Amino acid sequence: MARHPFRAVNLISDPIHGYLELTKRIAPVEAAAAGLPDEPAVEQDLVDSAWLQRLRRISQLQSARWVFPTAEHSRFTHGLGVMHEAGLWARALYPSLRGTLLARGVRDAGRRDAGARDAVPPEPVPSEGLVVETLRVAGLLHDVGHGPFAHFFEDHVLRAFDAPVDARREPGKRLSHEDLSQLIIERELGDVIRGLRRAPGTDPARDAFDAGESIEPRWVSFLVSKPALRDASMPGWLRWLQPLLSGVFTVDNLDYVRRDAYLTGVAVGPVDVERLRRYTFVSDHGLTLYEPGLGALEMFLTARLFMYQQVYFHRTVRAIDLDLAEVFEPSIRAIFGEGSPVDRLSEYADLDEYALLHQAARWARGESVAAEGAERPGDGTVAPAVAEGWRAILLRRPRWRVEAEVRAEYEAGDFPDALVATLGAEEPGVTAIDRAVVDARPADATATDSLLAIESRDGASEIRLSRALGRLPAYALIARRYRRSSGE
Repeated sequence: MARHPFRAVNLISDPIHGYLELTKRIAPVEAAAAGLPDEPAVEQDLVDSAWLQRLRRISQLQSARWVFPTAEHSRFTHGLGVMHEAGLWARALYPSLRGTLLARGVRDAGRRDAGARDAVPPEPVPSEGLVVETLRVAGLLHDVGHGPFAHFFEDHVLRAFDAPVDARREPGKRLSHEDLSQLIIERELGDVIRGLRRAPGTDPARDAFDAGESIEPRWVSFLVSKPALRDASMPGWLRWLQPLLSGVFTVDNLDYVRRDAYLTGVAVGPVDVERLRRYTFVSDHGLTLYEPGLGALEMFLTARLFMYQQVYFHRTVRAIDLDLAEVFEPSIRAIFGEGSPVDRLSEYADLDEYALLHQAARWARGESVAAEGAERPGDGTVAPAVAEGWRAILLRRPRWRVEAEVRAEYEAGDFPDALVATLGAEEPGVTAIDRAVVDARPADATATDSLLAIESRDGASEIRLSRALGRLPAYALIARRYRRSSGE
């Protein structure tokens, strides 16, 4: 007698999504009784890997947690939320994805029968379980390459190195956390990913992969890449769904906007993600939004902009960042040494905020402080100025105070230089001009329209997304003049 499938799925309580599902390992005899496939790996194996557990020790909001005391969530909890959101979208999109693939197959078969030279062989229609699980894994692992203080680490450490060479993009790219995520996915977690055989759920016939199906780790690294890669060798269905990780809206920002707002206590107003999801489908144009869903998209992008202006670009957050910018790179060099993480992935696995902040607390107490110029990469010592900087950060006493502020919204190529100039010139060590910019909507109309098609109510009128979002600015700027506090 078939057993219920609940023993094969864990439920995780989450303040944003309610409950998150996670496939867990069960005995082969139990799997057979529940109608589940024999599986070499489950999602729990990914979550319990050193690379995912490491994300518990990397904060979601970097220095903003010193301003918003309840914002103590991590990249780990965010990753679980993105995994869940990605699964919801994959489930919702699968019927139209399957229908579009089948219709295209019929058309291509007709062209082949007619002798068309450019007719292409039919693309296999993937199972729902394979599509859902591929998107879920990409959501879970999209941030796995982040270092301490996340984007701050990227800006002040990673960009000093070249990204791995990839023929699918232009040369000269600087290293980013997405590049490291791709390497970790393929080199470190590939065997686990290949061993997955189902998505979580209560219907084995729907959730299990078809015979012979498995997730190729390169599919996952393709989905999490930024800028988005162009790769004709990837399955068509995967390319259609790529904008869910790098498009106008993403399963990433659909989670972090709501999660960060909730955990900072900032009210962003309603974000109707369900309406947006219900009105999105896959067509011959790729990811497509039905016209009545435009309002939900604009509402979400407005909430995202609000979070940048109220939280991520908060004046004290940016003041702390000015202090952090002075100490961050020499601190990482002290504990990690020199060289790119690309060549030292096993050591990079141990580089997290716990390791950094433990050392920072010691430096702030005057321990492991070397004379200026005597510190050496990897020896754990820093100069006195770095120790003083950490003391100010850890005690939440930023040494910079805002004196003036200007705000502007502008389109691509129209940066308000004259307005920013009213703040005066920087005096190193005395004043600093901080420019915080967010892309409120994609600025490149061609790229925007290719990432998300719009279908009008009548099915005939042409609607371009770049025009439909015209009420939102391409960019929003907050520029401030900070002055270094006296006595520092």
